[in-house]
Formats: sequence, C-alpha cells, structure tokens
Amino acid sequence: MKISLKGLREFLKAVEVFLFLIAGPTAVFYYISTKWPPFLDISYHVVVTILVLQAGLSYWYSTSVFREIKFKPLPAAQNKPVPRATFIVVAYLPNELKIIEATILNILQKIKRPRDGIELIFVYNTPHMEELELKMRELTYKWPELILANAYGSRSKGENLNYAIDLASGEMIALFDADHLAPADCLERAWRWLDEGYDVVQGRCKIRNGPESFISSLVEPEFEVIYGIHHPSKSVIFDTALFGGSNGYWRSSALKKTKFSESMLTEDIDGTLRALLSGYRFANDRSIVATELAPTTIAGLWYQRKRWSQGWFQCSLKYQAAVLKTKYLNVRQKFLWTTLLSWRVTYDIISSLLFPILFAFWMRVGRAVLPLDPYIVFALIFTIFSGPYQAMVAYKNAASPRGSVFLYLNYAFLVWPYTLFRTMIHMVAIRDELTGERKWIVSKR
Repeated sequence: MKISLKGLREFLKAVEVFLFLIAGPTAVFYYISTKWPPFLDISYHVVVTILVLQAGLSYWYSTSVFREIKFKPLPAAQNKPVPRATFIVVAYLPNELKIIEATILNILQKIKRPRDGIELIFVYNTPHMEELELKMRELTYKWPELILANAYGSRSKGENLNYAIDLASGEMIALFDADHLAPADCLERAWRWLDEGYDVVQGRCKIRNGPESFISSLVEPEFEVIYGIHHPSKSVIFDTALFGGSNGYWRSSALKKTKFSESMLTEDIDGTLRALLSGYRFANDRSIVATELAPTTIAGLWYQRKRWSQGWFQCSLKYQAAVLKTKYLNVRQKFLWTTLLSWRVTYDIISSLLFPILFAFWMRVGRAVLPLDPYIVFALIFTIFSGPYQAMVAYKNAASPRGSVFLYLNYAFLVWPYTLFRTMIHMVAIRDELTGERKWIVSKR
C-alpha cells in the first residue's frame, strides 16, 4: 500500500501521541506504584468512574430522545408568514465540481418558496475560470434567484460565507455546504422557531452514501447518533443548540452581526459561541432533514475529524471562561457547554490513561489479567453497552430512508475500536494546535 508523505507525517504524529499518552504514563504509573502500591488501584477506579459518568450522559441523551419532540407553538409566536429567504451555498472549486450542480438545482427546483420568494447565493473561490462557472452563468438566465459570488482571494470557508452574507437580502438565511441536499419544506419548518423568538435553527444532517465504502458505512449510523439523538435531546433538555456548519437557518440580523471567523478551523462552532455569548437563542429541529456525503476513505475521515477536533479545542481555549461568566446562559446550559468544551478534552485525556494503568499493573503482577471487583464488572458492562445502545436507539429513530439493520449492527460491534480511533484523532488535533500547526485541509469530493 502506497503511503504519501503527508500520510507518513500524520502516522508519525500518531506515534508521537501514543508515546506521550501511553508509553510515558505507563512508566510513571509503574514507578509510583513501586513506591506506593495502592496508587494503581486508586487511579484505576477513578478513571473507570470517569468512563461511567460519560456513559451515563450518553444513556441520558439516548433515552431522552424517546420523549415526544415535536414543535409546539408558544405564546411568543407572532404567526407571521415565511418571509423572503436567502440560501447561501459554499463551494471550493475545483474540489466540488461534481456535486455542486445537483445541490444548486435541488434548491431552485424543489424548495417551497415563500410569498416574497428566495434568492440563492452560490459563493465559491477558484483560481481560474471553471467550466461549471460558465454553466452556472447560463442557469442565472433561467433562474433569476441565482446569484454567483466569486470570493476572489478567499482561503477559508469563513471568508466565503462573510462575502455572501453581506450580499444577502432575505430576512432568514439558510446556510448549506456544497454536498447538502435541502428538504423541500425546510423554510416553513425553520421559520416556526424564528417566529417564536429563536435566532438560529439547526436541522438534521443525514448521510446518503453509507453503502459506498466501509468508512461511510460507519459514518452513517454515527450521524444518526449525533443528529438524531444527541443534538435534539440536548436541545430539549437544555434549551440550547449549536450551528453545525450546514442545514442551519439564521435570522438575518443575527447572522449579519455575528458573521464567521476567517481563521478558526470550525467557524461554525466559533460563530455559535459568539452568538450565544451575545444573547442569541439556538434550537435544534430534527424534522428538517438534509442529506450529505460522508468521507469514503480513512484519510478523508482522518483529516475531516482532525479539523473538527482541533477547531473544537480552539473554541474550548477561547470561550470556556466566557461561557461560565455570561449572563445569557443559565446554569444547566453552562453545564452542557462545559461538557462540550473543556470536559470533552479532559475526558479524552483521562480515559486514555486506562491503558497505561493496566499496562503498569500487568508489569507489576507479571501477566496480562483484568483486575475485577463488583464495581469494575458493573462499570465494564454499563460502559461497553452504551455504544450498542446508542446504535439501537439511532436505528429506531433514523431519518427516512433508514439504512439496513446490518449497517447499525456493524456500527454497534465496531463502536469501541472506532471510538479509540477518533480519540487518537482528537489527541493528534490537540498536539497540532499546541505546536501551532493549523492547516485547513478541504474534504475531497
């Protein structure tokens, strides 16, 4: 198998992280245990307890999704008709040449238009004239709602978005990536929330190419867990949500004031936090289902998730203190956002210590054996079953068309090694951020 120089560098980073988080701590735990034998047992039970707490959150969110989560009109609703709306579709050419036309035509041909109509701003950056650009110009004659916006010199999604946001004339702005196909009734579903006083609504993202490869077959049920369970459950429990980068609907005034960072790796999470800290309200509506394409290779998944993880870590460093101080979030919402920011980083590091503790214990006793007591047995069953339980709930609540049972059984069986793989990506992302390596790698289409 041929490995590129870029791939080799990422592999060496993973080795570096492994040595730092596994080999080094194993030696430390072993040394301390020779001086104070109870240290290993105490550390073991503390780390296992952390795993149990995280699994408990997972069970809580998964079980909460069984609650009736339907839109209910509130007295705050003004019952205004859906206003003029702007769709902004962002593309990186020539990377997304093969998929963008379908996205554009889906909006122009299938979206239910409000009385005052829509506009579609297709914003892109390309170093030279593309054949697609000429084709899009022809479409503007047939569809006057289509506006072509070439963000010359742009080097990030944030720059593209900000360029288009300045052009938008709609009272509601819908943001979409180039591979997302919007549902026909998305505007009326999203406007219900904005009409009640919310400023941003995040819809549900569903993978449509799950069967294409082994990697995409894992991502499809994973997205059903994220967008079909966790996001809507957290929105109902805590009355807050996040903008996930696409299939998001903003009140125009809120978006024009917030805009997006041109340097952060996850401009969507950065924008979410700045908006929340300015007092804007977010909701999640899993009935607004848009489909997207998952990475189909390990490399594609690695670079996508590393950018997400590094961007989240950037936001953790930048906004955690502000989240705890703000007057716009209540105690429960601050708890949630702390679990999404600082806790997710802390948990990944602490949970990784389970292996050095076990390795040090095996060095002490001279054989590979799992130290068990009644609490550890409970914790083992409770924690291990949390992943399959999420897969079961995700299958039951999957958006139509639902993937095969085999797809979810496969995910349930592989969820723990897949989780370890993602944890390694998180750790490499943290390593990159701490060493100042912040390169944006666009997901290949």
